[in-house]
Amino acid sequence: MFDLQVIGFKIVNELSELIEQNVVVIDHNGFIIASTDSKRLNQFHEGSLIAMKRKEVTHMTKQMASSLKGVREGMVMPLVIEGSSIGVIGVTGQPEEIEKYGKLVQKITQLFVVDFLRHQEQARDHRLFELFMIDLLNGNLNEALIMQRAEMLNLDMPLYDRIIILQVGRRFELKEIKELHHIQFIHTQLKIVQWSFDKLVVLVPKVTREHLTQSLQVFLRKIEKIYKTEVLISVGNSHPFTMLDMSYEQALMALNTTVKATQIIFQEDLKLELLLNSLTKETAKEYMHRTLGKILNEEELLQNLEAWLVSHDSLHDIAETLHIHKNTLKYRLKKIEKILQLDLNERMHQVELILAIQIYRKFC
Repeated sequence: MFDLQVIGFKIVNELSELIEQNVVVIDHNGFIIASTDSKRLNQFHEGSLIAMKRKEVTHMTKQMASSLKGVREGMVMPLVIEGSSIGVIGVTGQPEEIEKYGKLVQKITQLFVVDFLRHQEQARDHRLFELFMIDLLNGNLNEALIMQRAEMLNLDMPLYDRIIILQVGRRFELKEIKELHHIQFIHTQLKIVQWSFDKLVVLVPKVTREHLTQSLQVFLRKIEKIYKTEVLISVGNSHPFTMLDMSYEQALMALNTTVKATQIIFQEDLKLELLLNSLTKETAKEYMHRTLGKILNEEELLQNLEAWLVSHDSLHDIAETLHIHKNTLKYRLKKIEKILQLDLNERMHQVELILAIQIYRKFC
């Protein structure tokens, strides 16, 4: 049974702005749960039981007001939802004064209740979908259960093929998640759920890479502008619906890479980051020890070496960027060669050192 208590005062406040008469909201047990006259709260209203039983508007005459408990002269209107009386709205006053308000009050209240019930149903459905996504993406369901629960949620499984993670720096309420659906144009059937405090998970229908990229760029800018939060988007690869946990893992891995040049990261674009992400800390530590050795604790030498390795500029330009003299840079590069006992001009050594520095930046 719907609990009218939840929205009783909202109904009273809404109606009090439309009519001057006193208004009461009575629950299905006949007790006043909201009123413009606070003295009537929690009183039993015997006349409401008559109206709920009849399921029709009932006038409370002077005689009824004097003989029935808790009743004042006026009119009571049952709230009938799906054939059941869930409560009563009462308006106090002379019949000729309140008659013109009767149908309006009843209609507004019923619309209020129906709208509230609709939002409750939407919240329940969203929660069921959220729980399904948690089980699906954590690999807790076999194929049969996935199909069964997707059918219960009326999900068109073949429509969806990838997972996107939005790192948004804040929590989004259900109302805001609904707004996100309205401001995106990736696909009308796209689904969004709150995943953790600062992350949203998006179930994405099949669209082209070009469309997805363009629409995500617009979506990102809108989120940043409206909600004043930084956004990072990682995109998993395309997979069959029953294997979307793999797409999620790929999106999560992309999110955890050190790529910061763009706010939108497609896992399928990762190359060096893919290799770095697969390394254990022990393997990374051993590789750095074998390549960078004694200069691991020399941040100045590491910075100079990195600048020289990744730049195509002249020594003079690199030195200017580092705010040092050209001769100082040459001296430090020679020092590195001596410590590491290698020739920096050899291409293989350059590749090994670039990789080692990337690993260092990721793990240290």
